[in-house]
Amino acid sequence: MGRQPLFRFIHCSDLHLDSPFEGIHSVEPWVADILRKATFEAFQGVVNTAIQKKCDFVIISGDIYDSVDRSLYAKLRFREMLKQLNKAQIKCYLVHGNHDPLSGWEPEITLPQGIYRFPGDKVSLIPFIKNHREIAHLYGISFQEKANMNNLAKLYQKSSNQVFSIGILHCNVGGMPNHDNYAPCSIDDLVNTRLDYWALGHIHTPTIIRKHHPVILYPGNTQGRNINENGPRGCYLVQVYENQDVEYDFYPTDIVRWFQKEIDISNLNHLDDLLTLLIEQREDTRRQADGRHAILRLALKGMGELDLILRQKIDTDKDLTAHLREGENEKNSFVWIESVLIQTQPPINIEQRRLIDDFIGDFLRTIDKTRKEPDLKKTLKTILAHRPEWNTIRHEMEAILNNNSLDLLKEAELFGLEELLRNEKY
Repeated sequence: MGRQPLFRFIHCSDLHLDSPFEGIHSVEPWVADILRKATFEAFQGVVNTAIQKKCDFVIISGDIYDSVDRSLYAKLRFREMLKQLNKAQIKCYLVHGNHDPLSGWEPEITLPQGIYRFPGDKVSLIPFIKNHREIAHLYGISFQEKANMNNLAKLYQKSSNQVFSIGILHCNVGGMPNHDNYAPCSIDDLVNTRLDYWALGHIHTPTIIRKHHPVILYPGNTQGRNINENGPRGCYLVQVYENQDVEYDFYPTDIVRWFQKEIDISNLNHLDDLLTLLIEQREDTRRQADGRHAILRLALKGMGELDLILRQKIDTDKDLTAHLREGENEKNSFVWIESVLIQTQPPINIEQRRLIDDFIGDFLRTIDKTRKEPDLKKTLKTILAHRPEWNTIRHEMEAILNNNSLDLLKEAELFGLEELLRNEKY
């Protein structure tokens, strides 16, 4: 029997209860029902882990809900799961983040005993007492408003060197990309507080920033909600010992896991060969999902003869995607094909074709010149804004340009090349 910890707790964040899955369209009702419940079931997994591991408390580092005006249904489900913790004599300490600031509308629902919510006006300290002994100090502050651009980390001050100190904060450390820079701070800001463990929230990918003295980590969200949030999602079980050593282990809680995979068509000559590979990738994903549901995006890459067939003869949604989805409703754990993306190229050397002095060469050189613009998004927007259709599709196009300007230009290049070469033999 190994050494026993002084106390143990679960660190989770970004539950985003009752939030929709992003980018999922035209799903079957049975799939939609599972997706709708996934964020709740993921937090139930957190609660189950806390009870099974006999934790002393659970920390939630912000964004419990997905919007400022949280739904009554989400609040009721959350309360029921907190009651399970309370029944097991497990306390819960939580802060609110940018998605669920204290200023938002909230149904008048009383939280169970043993649940502590940090206020938004100052950093507060709550002691944790076990066996009549004060063994941990928890410090935290909630977002009062959504867009908090202040460095909240500098407000934390350790009150005792004799007690293990935990900071709970929803923030962006070091300006991590793909997340709003709310409550920005640096690693040094956190270290200089001399707290022993930083329970962070806001970044959705599990990230260990510092392994010890102090431990600084993001547990990520408990359930991935879009194709960019692929891989395991869950929480950390943290164990603290008498000498203030800290051990932490990741426990997945996601009900549906996202995957992205690529298939190279370069050496494929027949559609049957491609279908075989698509099915193999689907079944490999099922194994990797380890008993949970999966959503899979497949991207076809490479240069080959199948490019012309894929682009001009096949409807990927009706022909490929629909075929790969058949029978999934009979599986205990489904693999839902989100999409099959055609990112292949015709079997010609585009770099060499660009050098030829003809109309096709002019087209490819113009694309290449545009690609090298210092602000590609701005350049493409300027070009598109002169089109009469711009006002109708503006919002959709701006969203695409913000995320995938290079991909959009590449697709335009390949589509144009296919059309110009339609009557030529490669």
